[in-house]
Order: sequence, then structure tokens, then C-alpha cells
Amino acid sequence: MFTDIEQALVERLKAAMPNVHVLTATDLSEVDEARQPTPAVHVIYNGYRTLPNARTDGKATQVSQTWLTVIAVRNVRKRGTGEAAREDAVALCEQVAGSLMGFRPQSAAGPLTLTNAPRSGASNGFTYVPLAFAVDTVLKAAN
Repeated sequence: MFTDIEQALVERLKAAMPNVHVLTATDLSEVDEARQPTPAVHVIYNGYRTLPNARTDGKATQVSQTWLTVIAVRNVRKRGTGEAAREDAVALCEQVAGSLMGFRPQSAAGPLTLTNAPRSGASNGFTYVPLAFAVDTVLKAAN
């Protein structure tokens, strides 16, 4: 189920943004930051929490997964202020949010909703802006 949601997010983003690299944590594990492709959206699993009012019988429970989509851009124009890179990142953020807000992956129990995300950052000429999405799923025991 976790990989099903990851794959659905990757496919949705690739279809919506064909000129942007869409990478998973596995893809990024072998990439040196200086050589990473940009512009890009990184799709990264960020854990889950059990839902406080979820019904459970010990063999199934509802959880809320959090997925980060981290926009990665590199733009050295106006490097001193970072303005050009931020403009590029904002444009991609709008595309990602528009593509994923309300999207319901087939294996999910509900649609993706925008949720709290970590702060943005910059490193070696790259700007990173995370957007976080929560999606409810049901975990079931094998038997």
C-alpha cells in the first residue's frame, strides 16, 4: 500500500509536469547533490500516524500517511537575493499543489490534503521547498 501511493503520486506528477524530473527517495539515494537534475519534484514518504477516532478490530486500522513533495530548483540569477530561484520554486509549488490537492490514489481511503510541511532551505545554489500531503489509508493484517 505504501508503494502504491508513492507510484500514484509519481505518475500523477509526471503526467501534469512532463518537463520536470520526478524522483523518489530511492532515485535520490545514488545522486550527488551537485549533479541532481532540476527542476525536480522529490516524492518522499514521511511517516504515518494512527487516526484517533479510527475503528480498529486489531486486524485493521485507519492511518494517515504523510508524503513530502520537495521542489528542487537551481537558478543562479540574482544569487545574492535568491529571488530568481524562489520565483521558479513558487511556480512549481503551484503546479504540484494543483495536481495533488484532492487527488485520491486508488489504494487510499480518501483524497490527499495539504498539511503542515518542514521549512524550505537552500544549499550549494539549490533551493528546496517542501509541500506535505496527508492521505488516509487502511492497514490490514495478512490473515
